[in-house]
Amino acid sequence: MHNGKMNYVQIRDYILENELTDSVAIVLHPDSFDSLAIDYISQHGFIERPFEILGITILEDTTGNISRNRIETLEI
Repeated sequence: MHNGKMNYVQIRDYILENELTDSVAIVLHPDSFDSLAIDYISQHGFIERPFEILGITILEDTTGNISRNRIETLEI
């Protein structure tokens, strides 16, 4: 879905464009999750747990089913 490393602006825009609500979580490949977390920390100086952007929980895929640089949503 995305080229290059996952970043805060991409995820923020994805959330807004798709009008996501807190009934879903975003699940990312571990490499994409790490890139996003590093970018988030560089912009905000910290990261909270659970990791959220605009109220949407961001999760790291532990199943191996999500490709790098792909955004998946999970109903919660």
